[in-house]
Amino acid sequence: MNFPAWVWLYFGTFGSAGAVLFTLVVWSWMRIQALETSPLRSTARWNMIGLMFLFIAAYFACGIGGPPGSLLSKDQLTHDLSTAYDSAILAIFFSVPGWACMLVGMRKMLSAIKKNKNLS
Repeated sequence: MNFPAWVWLYFGTFGSAGAVLFTLVVWSWMRIQALETSPLRSTARWNMIGLMFLFIAAYFACGIGGPPGSLLSKDQLTHDLSTAYDSAILAIFFSVPGWACMLVGMRKMLSAIKKNKNLS
């Protein structure tokens, strides 16, 4: 593939950082699941499901500029508009349930906080 050097550096750096950060989020989530028994456990579960959908969406979004869509390649022959469109469609498809799950988790968290304040 004939990509400019900045593409390799940019996606390599931020892709690796994203993978490490996602791993740390999953590790923290597992610790919360092991320690928490209150309604916050359900909140953490919804947020983790949402984050997994968003991670999948980001993974598919990479297929627009890089392989298989390769729209950032200098070589016009490697561009595959059909695959880039499919990647874009899948990225949006997975981001919507991700944001929906995050919203449910945040609403549950808000409800738990309000309930806790009423008990005090």
